Amino acid sequence: MLAQVIRFGTDGWRAVLAREFTFDNVGRVADAFSRFLIETSERLNGVVVSFDTRFLSERFARYFAEVVASYDIPVALSKKFTPTPALSFAVKQLKFNAGVMITASHNPYFYNGIKFKAAYGGPVLNDFTQQIEKRLDARSPKIDPLRVKKNLQEVDIVGDYFRQIKTLLNPQSLASFKKKMAYDAMFGCGMGFLSHFFEAFNLQAQILHGEENPLFNRTPPEPVARNLSELSRLIARGPFAIGLATDGDADRCALLDEKGQFVQLHDLLPLLAEYLFKIRGWDGNIVRTTSMHHTIDRLMARYGKSSVEVPVGFKNVCEVMLKQEILIGAEESGGFGFGKHLPERDGILTLLLALEMLGYYQAPISALVNDLRQKFGPFHYLRKDFYGEPELLKANLLRLRTQPPQRVAGMPVEKVALKDGLKLYLENGTWALFRVSQTEPLARIYVGGAERDAVKKALDWGVAQMTQKQAGKRITQERTEA
Repeated sequence: MLAQVIRFGTDGWRAVLAREFTFDNVGRVADAFSRFLIETSERLNGVVVSFDTRFLSERFARYFAEVVASYDIPVALSKKFTPTPALSFAVKQLKFNAGVMITASHNPYFYNGIKFKAAYGGPVLNDFTQQIEKRLDARSPKIDPLRVKKNLQEVDIVGDYFRQIKTLLNPQSLASFKKKMAYDAMFGCGMGFLSHFFEAFNLQAQILHGEENPLFNRTPPEPVARNLSELSRLIARGPFAIGLATDGDADRCALLDEKGQFVQLHDLLPLLAEYLFKIRGWDGNIVRTTSMHHTIDRLMARYGKSSVEVPVGFKNVCEVMLKQEILIGAEESGGFGFGKHLPERDGILTLLLALEMLGYYQAPISALVNDLRQKFGPFHYLRKDFYGEPELLKANLLRLRTQPPQRVAGMPVEKVALKDGLKLYLENGTWALFRVSQTEPLARIYVGGAERDAVKKALDWGVAQMTQKQAGKRITQERTEA
């Protein structure tokens, strides 16, 4: 029987449990990973392995660790589930060769996955996963009990992470946030971790979904508005000043304002950047994905700093963070990394810094957002994720890339960018980004701009283009209008 094909995307390998994500396939990945480390490492300092709260994650992590240990590689296996940034910090702090996180992040409950972390404490770059793909064999690895006993130890990787986070916070400002908040752990790895800081700084918080539930109540642990309706209703009933949420492995986050309305990360990024510049005295440039709005670019220009745009995927953000001094590395989907910390997304640190900012300003997040938009202009944003036939989605995107439209829903196209999928800049300041996943039958369309109606029209146009089965029909119509 032919071995199943395993492909690593922008953030590791994710697959459906019991279909592709099996112990046999996890063993194949662990075997290839081990051989790659042995062949390329001057010194084998070892590997850190951790896991999230998903069904069988702990057992998958142990099996992965045993395969690696059977190659005479030292392995530190976390005693309990941890956020991904805690695993990443442990890799860097303990000076290990790499880290392995068993997680499917924000995917539905029937998925699991594997993320690899490099010695610098951030996502590995493309060459790393390509080398592992080249070494994938059909054979199942053998576990050597004697080598496992010699090389594998269970460790607590949480303590150092807690201490690191505390060094990055301003205790006075954080403790000044006296209002009540609500936090949705989404049954993920943030549970117990943010609560540790709430207690340390005497913050008042009501916790939702702070217990283990491998089915996540059948709601994907992705902190986007559609998945946070319970949190939104709770806040709207009051009295809560803010709502917080972290995803399945707590490397991404979300905020809701005092009315239960979702706070766009496009707004939070410039707000945090200005606070860290002006109040905390932090320094550095910004690196952001192409799916982020350009408000942050305008803000950075005011401070004489630059904002670097990279394709979607935090490994692309990380690559820039390794080369220059970066204040914040950011992606639209809720992931911020801080140069003073790690070249890695950290939802827990992001939320704590946001609370610290609110404690310092003594103002609701909605007021800060309104002030930001007064300075830099109005902003509206929509994103559409949809599944479809992979070949159709790819064919439609290829058609749009090779024959970019001159108009989108009647609005002239001013500029076309092919850095990441397809990004169209319209004459009225609206932009639309089209992407297709390389590992799932999934397309995403991101649209931002100053006018709500224009953003909605561009999104609807994009969905029609990406789902049509008669290639070229609507493009011809748009060109005729031009």
